[in-house]
Amino acid sequence: MGSPDLQAAYKCLKTVFGYDSFRGKQEEVIAFLLAGEDAFVLMPTGGGKSLCYQIPALLRQGIGIVVSPLISLMKDQVDALNACGVRAAYYNSSLGVAAARQVLADVQSGRVDLLYVAPERLLSDSFQELLASLDIALFAIDEAHCVSQWGHDFRPEYVKLGLLRELFPHVPILALTATADAHTRKDILECLGLADARLFISSFDRPNIRYLVAEKKQPMQQLLEFLECHPTGGGIIYCLSRKRVEDVAVSLQREGIRAAAYHAGLPAKTRARAQDDFLRDRLRVIVATIAFGMGVNKPNVRFVVHFDIPKSIESYYQETGRAGRDGLEAEALLLYAGADTGMVRKLIDNVENPDQRRVEAYKFKNIVGYSEALTCRRQVLLGHLGERYKQPCNNCDICLDPPPQFDASPLVRQLFQSIKALEQPCNADYVVDVLRGVATTRIRENGHADLPIFGSGKEASAGEWSSLLNQLVHRGYLAPDISKHGALSLTKEAAGMDQSVAPLMLGKRHARRKTSYGKPPVKQDDLFEKLSSMRNQIADCHDVSPTALFSDASLLDMCKLQPKDMDEFLEVSGVGKRKLEKFGEAFLDVIKENASKKVAPKPGGFTVTGPPANPNQMQTLELLKKGMDVDEIAAHRGISATSVKNHSVALVMAGHAIDVRSIVGEYFEGIVSALDEADPYASLSDIKRSLPEDVSNEQFRLVLAWREATAGSMQVA
Repeated sequence: MGSPDLQAAYKCLKTVFGYDSFRGKQEEVIAFLLAGEDAFVLMPTGGGKSLCYQIPALLRQGIGIVVSPLISLMKDQVDALNACGVRAAYYNSSLGVAAARQVLADVQSGRVDLLYVAPERLLSDSFQELLASLDIALFAIDEAHCVSQWGHDFRPEYVKLGLLRELFPHVPILALTATADAHTRKDILECLGLADARLFISSFDRPNIRYLVAEKKQPMQQLLEFLECHPTGGGIIYCLSRKRVEDVAVSLQREGIRAAAYHAGLPAKTRARAQDDFLRDRLRVIVATIAFGMGVNKPNVRFVVHFDIPKSIESYYQETGRAGRDGLEAEALLLYAGADTGMVRKLIDNVENPDQRRVEAYKFKNIVGYSEALTCRRQVLLGHLGERYKQPCNNCDICLDPPPQFDASPLVRQLFQSIKALEQPCNADYVVDVLRGVATTRIRENGHADLPIFGSGKEASAGEWSSLLNQLVHRGYLAPDISKHGALSLTKEAAGMDQSVAPLMLGKRHARRKTSYGKPPVKQDDLFEKLSSMRNQIADCHDVSPTALFSDASLLDMCKLQPKDMDEFLEVSGVGKRKLEKFGEAFLDVIKENASKKVAPKPGGFTVTGPPANPNQMQTLELLKKGMDVDEIAAHRGISATSVKNHSVALVMAGHAIDVRSIVGEYFEGIVSALDEADPYASLSDIKRSLPEDVSNEQFRLVLAWREATAGSMQVA
C-alpha cells in the first residue's frame, strides 16, 4: 500500500465503500490528488471515476466540490453516498428555496464533506463568495468534455470553469470524462488551466457490452423482437425527436411493456417521476431524446437501443456506456437507415457557429462510418477514441456474422499512391472524386484534374471507394485530422504498402443478413430474486433507488458467499461498515431462510440462455456428437477453428449439452477457477487478462456460456 496516505485510502475504500482493492488507475489518481496535484482522468463509464475524487475528498482537509452538468444524476449519487455514511449533498435548480438554504447552511457549518453543484450555480457571485470562505479539499469537474468545442456536448458555461484555477491556485483540480479525442483533451487542459495536470488514460473497452447494428426496416417490430430477449432486464431507448420518443413509448405501453417517455419538452415533474420510476425498477424501459442526454446513475441497465442514429461516436459511446455498469453482460443495438441521416444533417446545418457546425458535421460522418463499417465494431469504436484494439472482439454483429472478404491490395496501392500524388491535405470525399474523375471546381483549381491519377479509379463506385477508405481508417492505415477538415494522412502502419504485393483482406459490401437480436439475461436463482425483493423494500422505505443500497454484483456475491453472520457479510463486495450496520441483518435473514428451504437441484440438460441454433451451427453439433474435435470439424467443413468455437458458444446458449471441457482443453479448470475467485466488481476484461495469453476469447466466452447454462444445476462439463 506504500505511503500512510494510501493506507488511509485503502481503509476508506473498505470501511466506507466495501471494496478490497482499487481498479485500473484509481490508486494512482487518488495518490496524486492526496499529494495536492492536478489530474485529468479519461475512464469509461462504469470504470470507477467517482472513487477517484470521493476518497481524496474524504481524506483531505476541507470540503470536496464536484461540478456536474447532470442535475438529474445528483440526487441518486448523493443517496448512494449517504447510504455509505458519507455526508454528501447537492445544490442545483431542482431544490426549493428552503432546501437550498439548508444545504448552504450545512456547508457553512462544516456538516458536508462532498457537495455536488451545477456549473451555473458554482459560477454565481453569491456562491463564489461562499467558496472563498471555505476550506476546499479539491474540485472535481465531471463530464469535462463539455468544456471543449471539439467535444460532443459543448456547454458554454463550462468554459468559465477555468476561473477556478485562477481563484484557487493551491486547490487540486481533477477533470474527468469518459470520452475525449486528442483535440478535445487539449482543449480541456487549456480551458481549465490544467497545463501541468497528470493525464491518466484507462482502456475505453467495455468487454461486457455486445455491440449490434441492424438495418432499420420495420423498427418497432425489430425493437419488440429485441425486447423479447430481455424479458426482465431494464433498458434505455434513445430517439432523435420528441415526437418519436412519445410514439415509441406509447407503442411499447400498448404491448404491455412498462415504459415512459423522457424529453426536455415534458413538465419537470413528469420527467422526474419517469426517471425515479426507472431507477426504482418500476419501469422496465425509458425512452429518451438523444439531444437531451439524460443522465442515468443505474448500474443494472441491461440494454441500450438507439432507435435513430446519434450525432457522433462520442455520444454513442457514452450513451451505450450506460449499459452494464455493474460489469454484467449487456447489449447495445443501433437501428440504422440511410434515410435518417438527412434529419441529423438538417439539425447540424441549423447550427449558427460555423466552426461548431463543421465539427459536428465531421463527427456525424464518423458515426455514419461506424454504422456502415465492415470491420469489428469494437475496433472501430475504440480506434476512433485513440485506442488500438488488435484483434476482432467476437462480441459484435460483424464478428458474429462477418461479411465476405476480398483481396483489396491493388485498390489500396492505387489509393495510397493517389494520396501521395495529391501533395496536399485532402479529405476522403476529395480523394474519391479525384479517383473517380469528378472534375469539381476545387479539383480543377488545384490542378489535380491534370494528374495521371485523375479518373484512374472509375472501375469502382464512389460507395466502394468510401467503404475502402473507412475500413483503412478503422484498421489504422489512414488517419483523418479534424482540425484540417478531415484531411487524410498515411500512418506508420501504411508505410511501404503502396509497393507491397502482400494481400490485404477487407470486407465487401453486401446485403446484411438479419442480426440475431439480443440474448436473454443471466438466469438468477431464487435467492437473487429474494435478495432483490428485499433491496426494493428497503429502498422504498429510505426513498432511494435500489442500486443506491447494493448493486446487482453485490447481490450476486451474496449468493456466491452465502454469509452466515455479520463478519462474513462484511466480506461481500460493496458492503462497508455503515451498510453492514443498517442493512446486514435483513439480508442475512433472507439468506438463512433460503438456505433452510433449499433442496438439491436435479441434473438435467443445459438451460436455454440464447436464441435457437441456426443450421450452420447445427452441422457443427452433429459432428461434435460423432466425436470429432475442433480441428477435425474445421478441416471437414472448410472453416476456421475459431468459427467452430463460436458455433460451440451458440450451441451452449441454445441449450445443447456439448462437451465444453474437451473443446476448451487444458485451460478449462483455470478459467473456471478465475471466474469463481474473481471479485464480483471485476470486469470480464480484468478476469481475461489474469489468464495465460494463450487463452483465446472464444475459450473464455465458451466457459462463460457454460456457467450460465448450467447455473443452479449439477451439470458437469
